[in-house]
Amino acid sequence: MSFRTNSYQQLSLTDSFSGLTFREQKALEHSWAKSFAEDIFPFINEEPFEVLYSSNASRPNTPVNVCIGALIIKEVFGISDDEIVEN
Repeated sequence: MSFRTNSYQQLSLTDSFSGLTFREQKALEHSWAKSFAEDIFPFINEEPFEVLYSSNASRPNTPVNVCIGALIIKEVFGISDDEIVEN
């Protein structure tokens, strides 16, 4: 697996946020998820993890900031690995 940083978060047409009702979007914006997305997620430094990946051209990695973000959420909410993958 080759290393690539996840330098931006682009919304796609199939993004789950766009499928939410106005009420659900408003609730999401007033939840902890908005603060996490703006204040924590963008500041997860992926570069130190580059040494763990192959330098050969191959399938790109799962973004490190997504993995680390999931681990942070897992610890904060005290949930299992299986629960974080399900959610």
